[in-house]
Amino acid sequence: KPWWKLEGAFPEKDGIVAGHKAAAVLGFKTGDTVNLSGRVMKVTGVLEETGSQDDSLIFMKLETAQSILGKKGRLSMIEVAALCNACPVSEMVEQISGQLPDAKVTALQQVVAGRLNTLAEIKRLSLALSGIIMAIGTLVVFVTMMSNVRERRSEIGILRAIGYRRSHVVSIILMETGILSVFGGIAGYAAGFAAARILAVLSAGAEPLMIHSEPAGLGLSVLLALAAGLAAGIYPALTASNLDPAEALRSI
Repeated sequence: KPWWKLEGAFPEKDGIVAGHKAAAVLGFKTGDTVNLSGRVMKVTGVLEETGSQDDSLIFMKLETAQSILGKKGRLSMIEVAALCNACPVSEMVEQISGQLPDAKVTALQQVVAGRLNTLAEIKRLSLALSGIIMAIGTLVVFVTMMSNVRERRSEIGILRAIGYRRSHVVSIILMETGILSVFGGIAGYAAGFAAARILAVLSAGAEPLMIHSEPAGLGLSVLLALAAGLAAGIYPALTASNLDPAEALRSI
């Protein structure tokens, strides 16, 4: 397949190529030898991850596979690739079905389209849930900061009494909110990544799923948390800056 990237070489008569996941599960490396039904085979290469079912397969010469499996001259699947941009896929499927009446002929294009639609629905649901969680998180920060401002009326009054301007008070409140938001974004990303790893192990069974950490994801998580925190902290900061120093000092 033209999109394959192979570490090693394609197999000869007594060689095999392992998919990325298959090699990880079976512990295959390029140059290893494997005994298959009494026949010594050499691992001539390992595929880089493709994201398809190819990652979980072992590839070898057709005649070799038929000999090892005792199915000489027999096939279980034929995969046809059409090298054109506007191929009449439905007509091709009908023609192949006519030539092979006992075979199940499926257009990969239809399968891919169905999977892409499912992924699009899941993505929309994820974005909606993320928006709801962001709104709840922003509200929680807002309530927390308002409560914090009320509890620190005396401290804010002292700052105002010794010469701090309103802009200074706003800066202090927003700086505190920003620092907490950054730590919250990092902690949230770490917790989400750990949960994804655990769910991958629990749901994958014999075929492990590979969850990779992305710096871009961490940066986006921190930026969103910072934006939500600052948005929620603006009103409490303005409220704190508008406190009357004399009134605030009376509570001391």
